[in-house]
Amino acid sequence: MESSFMVILIYHFTVIPLGILMGNLMTVSAKVSKELKRRADELGINISALVRRALEEKIKKMELQSVLETLKEEIKTAPELPEGTIVKIIRNMREGHAFAK
Repeated sequence: MESSFMVILIYHFTVIPLGILMGNLMTVSAKVSKELKRRADELGINISALVRRALEEKIKKMELQSVLETLKEEIKTAPELPEGTIVKIIRNMREGHAFAK
């Protein structure tokens, strides 16, 4: 068995990785109330799929936010383009030409 680690992720409830690796998958455990589990079961909610989807969405959102923050910093330090540069680039793209210098 590969080495395990502990991480606590909070997303509507606490998710604690157990460190049991199966190929590319890792088993996680979520602590929820009995009532919440009962209601999810009654509604046919696949908790594993829900947690997986929620985690994927949260990661994508945070990664995008990080990229946007980096881009904002890059824009702040980027030199200004000479007037008309963007217009030339757009015209050349429309006409199927390479970028204008």
